[in-house]
Amino acid sequence: MDQALEIADRHQDRPLFLFLNVSATHVPHGHYLGESTDTAMSQQAALAYADEHLSRLITSLTANRRWLIIMCADHGDAYGDDGFHGRGIAHPMVMNVPYAAMVR
Repeated sequence: MDQALEIADRHQDRPLFLFLNVSATHVPHGHYLGESTDTAMSQQAALAYADEHLSRLITSLTANRRWLIIMCADHGDAYGDDGFHGRGIAHPMVMNVPYAAMVR
């Protein structure tokens, strides 16, 4: 996040396209709860960790310029839903991808 903030600061006088891949929510993420197993709860803990750091970047990017922020995932994960676990399957928990867009 520090590097992304540094890049954003260097480009305050011109448009900026910044792609940021947040891998925290990808397996393995059980360690966010001190566990070795990945669960829906550990994914939520990983997301909370990412949100804490993303807020710094979003606050900086939106302070002094027009902006468009798109946040999305590449897939969901099943954690026992209908007996399925993981990804790479055509289950709604995997196929429904979180998405948000904000503009000013």
